This record gives sequence, structure tokens and C-alpha cells, in this order.
Amino acid sequence: MLQHLFTSLYGYKLKRDRYNRLYRDYLEDYIHHRISPAEELLKLLQHLSANIEAYKGIEVDEEDVENTFMSLPFTVKDDLRKELSHRSHLKGQLRQNRTSGTTGENLIVHNSEHDRAKRMAYLDYIKLLHGVKPFSKRASFTGHEISQEQNSKVVWRYNFPINQVLYATYQFNHQNMKFIFDNLKKQNPVSLDGYPSAIHMIAKYMLQNKKTAHWKIKAVFPTAEVLAPHVKKDIETAFKTTVVDQYASSEGAPFIYTNTDGKYTVGHETGIFEFFKVDGNIYEMVVTSFLNYATPIIRYKIGDRAEIKSDKPYLNSFTDDFQVERIIGRKSDYLIGSNNNKVTDVNISWIIDGLEEKVVQFQLIQKARNKFVMNLAVEETFNRKKDLLEIKERLDRKFGSGCQFDFIFLKDIPREKNGKIRFIINEMGEVHE
Repeated sequence: MLQHLFTSLYGYKLKRDRYNRLYRDYLEDYIHHRISPAEELLKLLQHLSANIEAYKGIEVDEEDVENTFMSLPFTVKDDLRKELSHRSHLKGQLRQNRTSGTTGENLIVHNSEHDRAKRMAYLDYIKLLHGVKPFSKRASFTGHEISQEQNSKVVWRYNFPINQVLYATYQFNHQNMKFIFDNLKKQNPVSLDGYPSAIHMIAKYMLQNKKTAHWKIKAVFPTAEVLAPHVKKDIETAFKTTVVDQYASSEGAPFIYTNTDGKYTVGHETGIFEFFKVDGNIYEMVVTSFLNYATPIIRYKIGDRAEIKSDKPYLNSFTDDFQVERIIGRKSDYLIGSNNNKVTDVNISWIIDGLEEKVVQFQLIQKARNKFVMNLAVEETFNRKKDLLEIKERLDRKFGSGCQFDFIFLKDIPREKNGKIRFIINEMGEVHE
């Protein structure tokens, strides 16, 4: 009970900090479409010229803001890491966002009370589009540690001021799924959010044990991990709801999210996405955010990729009309086949197509060129001869002949320190494409 109290006290502080008058004003602006991307870009450029040392004195052409924008240099992670003060405006009630990403390299960016209010307001705007009102009961699946006991049955805490139940995904395992589901039933949350791998574990438990959500869940909002098709399908089937995929970042990137029709939508009010063709329909993303003035994110090579069906070598969301098909993830989340073909954590899910009821989770690790390890967490119904042979044949078709696959069976796929599961891991280092 004391731990719930501490969680709620911290929740009260967050509520006072995040959901203030600024938040309410920005939310109203988003709801009533009062935000003009062109005006936001002009304001951002003027802010850079006046207040950010790295851009001090740039000439802003108010008649052609796009040309001014395109003349700005690209930013990479090392620029933010080594020149943080040079690229920041340290005024207002500042906080810090810390991110390590898939590379493990730490990065800190500042944000102000206005930055935080805009971001929280836009998150709630996306939820409103799917019928979820602010402060509706929610279940959040987080990487924070809650219990010191790894095998604890109680891996949740209540955050009463925000009407939230927090579940510690780092401590999820098959032994405590029943208790987590039973607690979820008691809470009757209107929405779920957080790591899709953790929500998927509950969905798998429900499907395998013929459990149903007797209450109405309006939507699920996965974050932080790439959403694989089979994971989305299982979650939607188990909870009888819609999964709303969304893309942003700890650095302060603008938003891409799936709309009510299931298609990806760029949050034009939040920034600009540039797309540079890499291979086929795969584009590398460069992001500029309207949401962070304390440490502006300008033409930032964030390292993530997307699929867009286009022949153009370059696209940007400010002037071009296009449809994002899916968010792929980082360059480091590619595996390389024997024919130098690239395999991502999204299209790798085909490997277990039709075996979803038998394979709980899997992870594919590339140790060297043509050498892989596949970790598998499976049900008792999994046939280690027939089903494994099917998986091996599919891997051969996907990666090409001559690849070696070692299979390791585990009770649970190991999580990163932040509670995430990486479905594919490339341990080869730099891959020359």
C-alpha cells in the first residue's frame, strides 16, 4: 500500500507539471485545427536565428520559409551530445529527456514547460481521435522496475491522480500472466499503452486460455518497440479493439500515427519528416520537430526508416503528398542474408505465420555473416521436429542458402534493461550496404 502511495504522490507531481493551463490550451488548438505547419516552421526558424547559438543569425526568408529550412545543415546524434549547450535555449522550467536507443549511447536533450505541454497535448489528441478522453482509466506497460522480486505475482502499482495502473514489463513471465490478467480485469481500463511485446504476452495468454475482456477497451497505443503484424493481430483479437501504432522519440521527434482508418498519418502540426530513398521502397527518415524549443531537433538523422511506395529519391511531409506504409525501425535492426538482402523485424514475422498459437515469442540474432541464433519461447504443442523444420525452411527462403541457424529454447525471451524486447539483433557491427 505504501508503494502505491509513493507512486501516486509522484503521479500528482506529474499531473501538476504536465496537465496545466498550457496543456489545455494546446489541446484545444489541436482539436480545433488552429495550428498551421507553415506558421510553425516560420516561428521555429525565427527562434533558431534569435536564440540558438548554432543557428544564430541565419537569414529567414518569410516569403519562402521552405528554402530557408532546406538550407539548414543536417544534425546527427554526436552534434547533440557534444554541443548540447550550443544547440539549446536554457530558459523556463527545464527538464531533461534521456535516451540510449538501440546503440546504447546516451543522449540528453532539454525540454521546457511549453515543450512538455505541446507533446502531452498531442498524445491526448491522438487518443481523442480514437474515443479515449484525457484521464480515462488506462493501463500502462512500462520499463520501470516496480518489485525487487523477479518472480513476484504483483508487478503493478496504482497512480491514482492520473487514473493509471503501471505494470512492470521487465518482470513479465509466463508464471505471472494469470495474475496480471486478473488484475487487469479488476481495473477495467479504457485504453492500454506501452511496450507491445508485453501487451502481446497478455493477449497470447488470453487467446490460449479462452479468456475475454468483458469490458470495453477503446484502443491500444503501443510505444517504444516496432509493432509486428502478428503482434498487432493477436492484441486486436484478444481485446476486441483497435491497435493505434504511433511513432515519436525521446529526442523529441514529430509524430506519425495510424488514423481511424488504420492508415499512417503524419502529424503535420508537430514537425516535418524528410525521406531519403535507401533501397526499393525503403526510406531513411530525417526529422524536424515543432515541439521542442529548448533543444530544437533540426533535420536530425534519427536513424529510423519507413516504407513508402514511391519512385522519388526524396520526399518531405511539408510539400509532398504520400502514404507511409509502415515504420521499420533503425538501420541496426536489419539482418543481412546471404544475397546481401535486408530483413527487418517487421517482415521477419512471416517466419511464424500459422504457428502463432505455438510460438509465444522469438528473437533472431545475427552473430556473423551467414550465422544466426534463434531464441524461441514455445508452447507444449510445438513440435520440435515438424514445426522447427517449417521454420528452418522459411528462414532459408528469407535469408538465402548457406546460412547457419542455431535454435535455443527458452522459457521467456530476455528483455533489455529498459524492459523492451528486441526481436532482431545484429551483432556484426557496421554493415556496408
